[in-house]
Amino acid sequence: MALAIAVVYVSGQSLAWAQTADSPRARLVQALEALIATGSSGHTTHDDGEWLQLAVTDSIRRGDREIERLAVRAAAPLRARITRPVSPTHDLPALDIDTGNVLSVPRPINYRAQVFGALDGGEFIPIHEARSGVGSGARIDRALGPAAVLPGFHTLRVKARLTFSANQPDRDALWTETRELPPLFYAIYDIAGQPQATAEMRALVYGPAAVSARTLDPSLGDEPFAVWLTSVLSARRNEAVPGPDWVSQFCSERTAEAGAAPDRTAICAVVYFQAVSRIGQIWFRTANVQIKEDGVRLDPLAVPRFEGFVLGESAPESQRLSTLPSVLDTDPALRPIGDVSISPDDIRVVPTNPAAGQPLTVAITARNRGTGDLFKVAIHVALATNPTEKGGSRQFVVDIPANGSAEVTLQSVFPSGYGVIVVQAMQLSEHAPFENWTPDPTPEDACAFRVVNPQLTPPRYIESVGADSGCRGK
Repeated sequence: MALAIAVVYVSGQSLAWAQTADSPRARLVQALEALIATGSSGHTTHDDGEWLQLAVTDSIRRGDREIERLAVRAAAPLRARITRPVSPTHDLPALDIDTGNVLSVPRPINYRAQVFGALDGGEFIPIHEARSGVGSGARIDRALGPAAVLPGFHTLRVKARLTFSANQPDRDALWTETRELPPLFYAIYDIAGQPQATAEMRALVYGPAAVSARTLDPSLGDEPFAVWLTSVLSARRNEAVPGPDWVSQFCSERTAEAGAAPDRTAICAVVYFQAVSRIGQIWFRTANVQIKEDGVRLDPLAVPRFEGFVLGESAPESQRLSTLPSVLDTDPALRPIGDVSISPDDIRVVPTNPAAGQPLTVAITARNRGTGDLFKVAIHVALATNPTEKGGSRQFVVDIPANGSAEVTLQSVFPSGYGVIVVQAMQLSEHAPFENWTPDPTPEDACAFRVVNPQLTPPRYIESVGADSGCRGK
């Protein structure tokens, strides 16, 4: 008999419906209302996103019409963002409107949206039109007018009027609603105009170049960082290669999950360079951002802070800038990389010998035996009574520091009193940061299984699981 997962907990959040109907349901209502209001949601294939999708599906299956209505409204949340935090006047950012589907519901209802914006505390004006499921956008000057590209720091309040209608174009509206979206911000600089505003905003991108290298790493000298970097690169690249390029990005983009919206609370200056036939990046935090319902505040750092560097065929370095020359000179096959590992002993069950139908807690430790940090490792957990039939599954995405570990927990029930938990860790998956794809050097140790109550299992059960999964187990 295949296992049905009755209960799953992630970070204290329950997927089960308790006998008291208010607490888990209230959490679900709160999560859906937050998704409608902010549009913030991760992928629905893992962690809280997977929890949300599973809970919505279960509620609709049980006939909860209020949850279904909320899920329909949240299924394709309207999300607005500025594509780059700091830009020059000759390369302007865009206002991006994302209305992609986040949740799967059995009876979706499409909408059309009129988007309004208020620049720098001004009045709301129409700036865009969108419809659910179709991404769109416009350059900020075309959406907001000439005032939007003046040098300086700009804030943008956004609201949208959504008209939900049946999925035929000629049908009348079913309902309309207005949503206030989280405030946006961006900065513009122009060397030719408004020197003071330009200098402050330009420093968010180029400021680290003039800072002494010792300030960024105590083991370096007193020369400006740009001078130090030039000396590092000059002996390691062809003279025809163009010089380093500086751009502005959100700091979270360095380690964020591929395709996920970045955390906007920190701005980084990123210098891109080419050396020894590799493209590299060095990241410096130059400002923090406080985002509240009533506005946005920019807090430039008095001194830029080194965040890390990324180099092809190597794990990201987040500790010391001074290691860049040695990493560049090291054979790619010998550069620091992460190495994810799962052993049978890393899968723990409490209680150790649960009775049939008794809830049990599963704690899984994923280890990094490599010398480089790992970001967004996918941990897939499958649970079943009969290993030849489909059971239940959950997926988590975690960061694991070099020579460190990360733990995930869930809770489940084995109706027959015994079963198997199979765990596979993948450091190279669609969740890994786009520019940080380093393959697992020892994939054979990234899969393991644990049998619950082996004394109750049929003959040759453990051998069968090992043969079918190809994993180590006990």
